[in-house]
Amino acid sequence: MPRTVILAEKAAVAKEIASFLAAQQGGRSRREDCGYRLPNGDFVGYTNGHLIDMAPIDEYVGAEHTWSDPFDYLPVMPTSHKRGPRPCRAADGSIVVRDGAAVPDPLFLAIRREVQTADIIVNAGDKGREGQLVMDELFRELGLDPTATHILRAAVTDMHPTALEKAFSQLTPNGLPRWQLSGEAARARQEGDWLVGFNGSRAYQSLLHDKSVAVGRLKGPILWLAGKRERERDEFVPTHFYTPIITLQDGTELRWKARPGAENTEGIDVRGRITSEALARSIVDRINGGLEGRYQKAAVRRKRKAPPMPFTKSTLEMEASQRLGIPMEDVTEAMHNLYLKHRLISYIGTDCPYIPETMLLEARAIMAGLSPMFGKVMRGANAGAHPASVDDAKIGENEHHAIVPLGTLPASGRDLSSAEREVFEMVTHRFAAQFYPDFEYDVTTVEAAFGDDVFVADSTQVVRYGWTEADSQVPEMDVGDDDVPQAAPAEIEVDDDNEAEAA
Repeated sequence: MPRTVILAEKAAVAKEIASFLAAQQGGRSRREDCGYRLPNGDFVGYTNGHLIDMAPIDEYVGAEHTWSDPFDYLPVMPTSHKRGPRPCRAADGSIVVRDGAAVPDPLFLAIRREVQTADIIVNAGDKGREGQLVMDELFRELGLDPTATHILRAAVTDMHPTALEKAFSQLTPNGLPRWQLSGEAARARQEGDWLVGFNGSRAYQSLLHDKSVAVGRLKGPILWLAGKRERERDEFVPTHFYTPIITLQDGTELRWKARPGAENTEGIDVRGRITSEALARSIVDRINGGLEGRYQKAAVRRKRKAPPMPFTKSTLEMEASQRLGIPMEDVTEAMHNLYLKHRLISYIGTDCPYIPETMLLEARAIMAGLSPMFGKVMRGANAGAHPASVDDAKIGENEHHAIVPLGTLPASGRDLSSAEREVFEMVTHRFAAQFYPDFEYDVTTVEAAFGDDVFVADSTQVVRYGWTEADSQVPEMDVGDDDVPQAAPAEIEVDDDNEAEAA
């Protein structure tokens, strides 16, 4: 019987995979120091990130170079980058050395031992460019060709049993171009980071006489953007804009909108805004002096707001932190626990806001599973709908889909911390919102002209609350004229109590 080794990136993922595969074999997995043993003898290991490190710059320049003359050898541009196993570290963080050489990480030694007798190797690493690189560089270090026919790829999207069953029933060759090109893209990024980071850091450390200075592909542009923004703020010269307002007898406010054709003339800037208080006052004075207004149009427009897209890692972190008033790191920890510890939500390390077509087949079961805790929200959702956020074409072959609930609930409300419960509710409500109608409202616009100046009054009225009944986020009811108006009669009366005020 072929012997199989399955390799995941994270220990918690390896544990879930081992439990799933062991159950399929009619038994339970056995925990070992660096992985899990299945009932049939197969092994599930993990890397805990990159097991293969890129060599530092000193391994290229030689011991004869010192900190006093770095520009004698900078920049270092290797034709082939050196890599090696991640070293084993003691409890105090120091590298364990034996016979003058660093001892490899025990995870590397365990995987090397297991693959030596493996007939099939399954790459169950994270479904993304970096996850592919983690495994492919490990295979190369072990003397294996990542494109070898006995190395397969499991596209694990999350730890839900349905997702695991699909991943391991549809294994593909690890050598497929879609996987290999993905890994090569990550390797190009990794080597680019090395070239910029090591060379740039060594240069600045020497110039500033500070070995703690570090620059890189991300740090440099971010610092430049921060500096640019600071300069813009320092150089900013505030400009006042003035908006004449007419208050009608019924309390309606007509706000100055434009003087057509007067852009970039005295008192009006190129964008048509009033920059002269004297001009604004003269408009108000003319109206108060008896200038009659003439109705131009009235319009009622129906506008719609689709539900906000499902959460990605960054959008959930930012929105939950703001909404709940807790530090972002607390949100991240809650997300991590909901995914790995409680198994309530899908994979969290995603930047894709779309969900796959297969989710439509699971939507009804997910909603049913969540109903005991979220009955009201789930009853309003239409599991037969096809939300705009469900689109396989928008999900890259190597990308994870948006964060969604798995349809399971905690055994007890006490199982979750306050932050975990709040974040879980946000993910669940946002998922349900996808299956609600659009939020709809009417915008009524009245437009009148006083001389050469156009004034506008807008009002809004909710027609259907739609998805806001599931997701408490209230959408902004913008009044922009982006729909075809329906004409309606209106009258304009001007009150004596008018004013000009800064916008």
